[in-house]
Amino acid sequence: MPLLPDNSPKQRSIIIGAALLVVFTLSCNENPTKRALPHNGNPFGIEPQTVKIAAVGDMMFARGVALHMDSAGFDAPLRDVAEYLAEFDITTGNLECPVSEFGAPMDKKYVFRADPAIIPHLVNAGFDVLTVANNHAFDYGLKCFCDGLVRLENGGIETVGGGVNLDEALKVRIVDARGIKFGLLGFNDTKTNYIGKDRPACAPAYEPWVFDAIRNARDRCDVLIVQIHWGEEYRLFPTERQIELGRAMIDRGVDVILGHHPHSWQGIEFYGGGLIAYSLGNFVFDQNDMMNNLTGILEMTFRGNELIDARIRPIELLNSPKEAHFAHFPEDEIFFGYLTESLLFTDTEITRESEKFVLSPIGR
Repeated sequence: MPLLPDNSPKQRSIIIGAALLVVFTLSCNENPTKRALPHNGNPFGIEPQTVKIAAVGDMMFARGVALHMDSAGFDAPLRDVAEYLAEFDITTGNLECPVSEFGAPMDKKYVFRADPAIIPHLVNAGFDVLTVANNHAFDYGLKCFCDGLVRLENGGIETVGGGVNLDEALKVRIVDARGIKFGLLGFNDTKTNYIGKDRPACAPAYEPWVFDAIRNARDRCDVLIVQIHWGEEYRLFPTERQIELGRAMIDRGVDVILGHHPHSWQGIEFYGGGLIAYSLGNFVFDQNDMMNNLTGILEMTFRGNELIDARIRPIELLNSPKEAHFAHFPEDEIFFGYLTESLLFTDTEITRESEKFVLSPIGR
């Protein structure tokens, strides 16, 4: 005999409640992705931020440059360009000398060491990150090298490509500019200044280590930039080694490669969605050849993680030796001709817009 009469109000309530419970249970178990709202990637139409980066070549504040600063002041080498460089979101370059008062010179032909008093003037010029991965980093020994890293960091400048051991030298530095994360790595391809994994080191451009560092850095940043000391001095064109290694790094996810060491400008190539500047020449140095003293500021504009513009602001150190000055006629025309020739092996074209030279892939 049933506990409740058929069709009683209480029985109908129990049946309806049980049915609702089943429906609720099934809806909770349903795959939520089937109910997701469509998403177009940027539903509010927010424009990605624009970031401007300035990159320069070799800077050496020793030898003849140091003698010049003794009379002209420590601000002299960068005085004319400091305010301009400081306007960029990120400014970077190659520091071709340790900055310290420690150490004794190594037994080699050319040895460089700069007075730490130059650091505030690098900061004043807006330098955020400097690569120390080069053949002069150990010129005054390991204590000098390590002391220089600490002094730069304490002054507010990040360093890449060097550290108290190999792991530190290979470590990516992340700079956040307008919400976009820029990762920077540095490598030295001159087969110098590496004496072991647990000793102070410049990161060697040994392919397995290079590619591992790129892989480890790639997911931590929106844009990955590699600075590398490579090639042969005083050459107009890059070596096969530079071209092969540069393209291999782009293939593995690098967005921009900034080369140093030849002391003269080499071509800039657009490759695989990235940019390879094979050599940015000298920016502050004391060499005498004309092409060692005609150079430029590579200016790159990113919208989000996309490179949308690349151009060069010409610089000369001829009229005021050992000082970077904006180039005008005739020096800028000479440099423009030199740049045009340096691009012959690439699919890059160069045009002039006012005081700057614009770079773009041919046909775009």
